[in-house]
Amino acid sequence: MNVLVHEKLKKGFTIPEVTLAVGIVAFGLVAIFSILPFGLSAQKDNREETIVRYEAEYWFAVLQAGGQPLEELDRVETIELKDTAGSVYRANWYDLSEAGKASWSVDVCGWLSAPKAKVPRKFARVRSINGSLFDRLYSPRGQGGHYLEGGEFSFGYLLETQIERLPDSGSRITLTFYWPISEPVETALNSGKSIDSIVDNPQTRLANTKTFSILTNLRPNPALSYVNLDARQSQFMRAGLPGDEVSIDDLKTIFPDRKSLESWDGFSRQLVLNAAGLITVMIWNDQDKKWMRREEFIGNPIESEISEAFHWNDVGLFLHIGGQNVSHSISNVHLNGHYLTLTSTPGIGFTPTPTQADYTVSFLKPLETWGDVLSDYQRFGLVEKRQDKYRVNSIYNSDAIGALTNSAGQTFRVPLEDGGYWPAKAPSSNRDCSFWFLR
Repeated sequence: MNVLVHEKLKKGFTIPEVTLAVGIVAFGLVAIFSILPFGLSAQKDNREETIVRYEAEYWFAVLQAGGQPLEELDRVETIELKDTAGSVYRANWYDLSEAGKASWSVDVCGWLSAPKAKVPRKFARVRSINGSLFDRLYSPRGQGGHYLEGGEFSFGYLLETQIERLPDSGSRITLTFYWPISEPVETALNSGKSIDSIVDNPQTRLANTKTFSILTNLRPNPALSYVNLDARQSQFMRAGLPGDEVSIDDLKTIFPDRKSLESWDGFSRQLVLNAAGLITVMIWNDQDKKWMRREEFIGNPIESEISEAFHWNDVGLFLHIGGQNVSHSISNVHLNGHYLTLTSTPGIGFTPTPTQADYTVSFLKPLETWGDVLSDYQRFGLVEKRQDKYRVNSIYNSDAIGALTNSAGQTFRVPLEDGGYWPAKAPSSNRDCSFWFLR
């Protein structure tokens, strides 16, 4: 028996159908790829905006901390200040000595906290703290700036700070961020152009800008440094006391009177005063029972046993001369320690013929008490009274200040007026200021 089997035919896609499908898919991919760069750019912008907002919070905290030594501030590459006269001062981290790098973090805060009225524009070039660990640890500082080794891009920005004192109390802190630091900006910086000219010039202006502002009850106060102190104040602050609480009895022990007739090395002393005010020292030779000049001991074995009558750290203290109700401030001690110079021309108490007298070297003037001194130092801001003790404040010393200079090589300093900035009393002589801290 013959059986006829009918097989069902199987059909596939025709070439026109395949071509049409590929065309539709290609059209969709073209649309997707065309918007992909916008998506990536938006993601990059969002990431940078997030970093900048985080950085703003960080900088608000740094400035209000009033000069705390924060290690993260070593990521500030450059500081640039422009004073009221239009002079631009710049310092670079990678040009500093090791000592300068050690004080850099506090210096940065002190420079960027300067009031707008005194320093109109203040800039910092910063590497972001939010970069990758590789970025933060291995970015070659000062070697091409915004690129890492191998060409990987490192996010950085320019920061401008403004500190405005409010009429009643407190201050307004305004932070402006400029980014990214592109190659044209890098080239302009390396050619010596100032940051303020770069951010203000339409041809070099950075692509993105963001400003943040807050109010604080703190105010920018100038930091006292040793250039603001007289010699006696320097003696007080160099005694290793900052941060300590001391009583008047403690200070009497730290700064004892040194009397010439109360020998500290087995020898008594007296001054020889003459008409010109020249002061030399006579030493009592117990063996010969007579007063002898220091020079007379040269070549004598007894010479090596004699401690000098005055010391370099006597400068700023007072010389009380026996039999006279007057004292003179010691302005210079000669190298041999047996001659000295006084700040005032000798007058009252000096006779036209040579005379000898005993003397006392003292921190205090005649009739002055430690209470008088500490009351005066409170007005200077050197000490704070704590019940029956006094807390000694710090005097700020920078090892990087010499690196912040203008094109003429002048170091950054701003002269201040008598009132308004110092705690209560202006320095008696040098009123220059280089750092401010919000307090």
